[in-house]
Amino acid sequence: MSIRVDSLCHVYHSGTPLETQALSGVDLLVERGEWVAVVGQTGSGKSTLAQHLNALLLPSSGWVKVDNIPTTAGAAELREIRRKVGLVFQYPEHQLFAESVREEMAFGPRNWKFPEEEIERSTWKALDLLGLSQDLLDRSPLQLSGGQKRRLCIASVLVSKPDYLVLDEPTAGLDANRRNELLRILKKLVEEGLGVVHVTHDLELALTMADRILVLEKGKAVFCGTPESLLDELLERPVRGLCLPPLLEFVSRLRSYGYSVPYTLDSELLADCLEREIRS
Repeated sequence: MSIRVDSLCHVYHSGTPLETQALSGVDLLVERGEWVAVVGQTGSGKSTLAQHLNALLLPSSGWVKVDNIPTTAGAAELREIRRKVGLVFQYPEHQLFAESVREEMAFGPRNWKFPEEEIERSTWKALDLLGLSQDLLDRSPLQLSGGQKRRLCIASVLVSKPDYLVLDEPTAGLDANRRNELLRILKKLVEEGLGVVHVTHDLELALTMADRILVLEKGKAVFCGTPESLLDELLERPVRGLCLPPLLEFVSRLRSYGYSVPYTLDSELLADCLEREIRS
């Protein structure tokens, strides 16, 4: 079971003076139990692609299929796609709308006809998973801090038990501890079989966490592969808007001086390898 994207094109304001080609010929495969990062500079088409994965946007040409269901299918099929694929927006204010945290959490599962008892259990579980207190249930989402709002957005999607989770810049606005905790949670969900599509501008984060990385440039897919192969690609052909993490820049310079050290984001491993090189 998977999300498949084939030759996807998207044009905004087609046939008008404002016509803009946002995506052009993009291919992508996302399996359950896999973490796929989508990276690229602002305006590269990342958010547009994310909104295609749960049929919030429909293709101008090409197609998207979720577990073999095309996003261009009828209303009943679209409903199933949106249950399967949870989408977390980049800005919480674009997602949160209910009068209370309790109602925000219940909206999705009620829409899918979950029993009330299950909604209550799933709400507590999702809030606990994201580190949100049940004391917040009767508060307005607008009264929460920026980090709490972002975590509530994720919890309110997870409560509907999707098969895939698409997140647009989910770590923005989180402090280092909350960021690392969220990444740990997402990694655990992937290990349990959830498919994750992580839209981010943070190349180092993508290289560290993802199984595969899609690079978009001006609406086109210029690379899709493992983090290791992306490193090789970026060293050969830099992509506009993507800069190697400082540690990898340092490794590249060491290698140019003749040191046989690996390309790694693990500073302790690099230090050990460099120490052995110097001693030898």
